[in-house]
Amino acid sequence: MIARSVCAVIVTTNPHPTFVDNIIAVAAQVGHVVVVDNGSSGGTQQLLQELETGMGCKVIRNRQNLGIAASLNRGIKYAIEAKCDWVFTFDEDSRVSDGFILQMLETYRQAPHPEKVALIAPSYVDRESGVNERLKRAGNGEILAAMSSGSAIPSSTILKLGFLDESHYMDAADTEFCLRARRKGMLILQSSAVLFHSLGRTKYYRFLGMRFGVTNHSAGRRYYMTRNRLRLLMRYAAADWAWTWRESRSMLLDAVKIVLAEDNKWRKFRAMIAGTADALSGKVGKQIEL
Repeated sequence: MIARSVCAVIVTTNPHPTFVDNIIAVAAQVGHVVVVDNGSSGGTQQLLQELETGMGCKVIRNRQNLGIAASLNRGIKYAIEAKCDWVFTFDEDSRVSDGFILQMLETYRQAPHPEKVALIAPSYVDRESGVNERLKRAGNGEILAAMSSGSAIPSSTILKLGFLDESHYMDAADTEFCLRARRKGMLILQSSAVLFHSLGRTKYYRFLGMRFGVTNHSAGRRYYMTRNRLRLLMRYAAADWAWTWRESRSMLLDAVKIVLAEDNKWRKFRAMIAGTADALSGKVGKQIEL
């Protein structure tokens, strides 16, 4: 069954060719699909052309990588102009399960106060390891933030709260949207609908009897992750202590994991120092190439 009032927005940047299968899977469940491509090379462009002509997908081509927030915003604006009631946002490497869209919408319908729902997150399962990824929650079980991939947002929420903050360029724009929603008294829910998602080059280790995973993000990603997380901490710390405590702890644990298990440690720490300096000085947007 197809949810006609739903638009799926997928952002691509030189993806693996299997991204086409991910788009086909979601296209079978929604009324509209828009792919926002960030300056991919010729091979990807040919695949995008086939999606456009063969499946009727809308393709928005950026000449360069505008970042995840700006790219999602372009797709979201298309969805709103098409008068879609819902926007579902996806990464290129995420695969929906059977009945995913309808199950997500059912979570909304069963909510005690659907008018307060800002966003619905799926249940994330790593495609390679099968590990379930947990969302950050407060002590009372309230979800504090969710990832953009697989999230369902009512168009009315976007019109109320505004679009994603493009100043982040890469990383944390989804978290900022959730924090903004919670500041307005809105809720983030999680559905049992499964999204098969890639957690990057995640490897798992044991230390002192504890199992932990490391994502092996590049130094460039570490720059943006550090800068933008600190920007959010400076902005929301006083108003959202539950999230602040958990995010601060996560940043510390990430640093420990880099020391224990990741490659290019010093390069990553130098990037994190640069991110810290730019957060404090107020630099935003694209500062380094990924």
